[in-house]
Amino acid sequence: MSDIIDFMERMGGDAQLSQASADELAEVLSASDLAPEMQSVVMEGNAAKLETLLGTKPMCMLVAPPGPPGTESTPVRPAVPPPPPDDAEEEQEIKDLAEHASASEREIRRA
Repeated sequence: MSDIIDFMERMGGDAQLSQASADELAEVLSASDLAPEMQSVVMEGNAAKLETLLGTKPMCMLVAPPGPPGTESTPVRPAVPPPPPDDAEEEQEIKDLAEHASASEREIRRA
């Protein structure tokens, strides 16, 4: 397995090898220590078959920071509803509305 990994690293790091024609690639592969089935997979460019031969599968992992660079993460706090109105406050509000209504009625009667 390490032979194919080494070859793929070499191929990825060498611009001429990665852009080689089929004949040039076949020549390089025949000079390598790769098993014949690995050589044919490379020649075919069959990634799925290579994964099967190696017993691997593609993986992807993404680690995203919690916020923009330079900011510290702060714990999220649940929203706290406002406290219920005090009974005395509510009574005063009702009295104010009643007085306002009485004043409005008096003005209407005068008119």
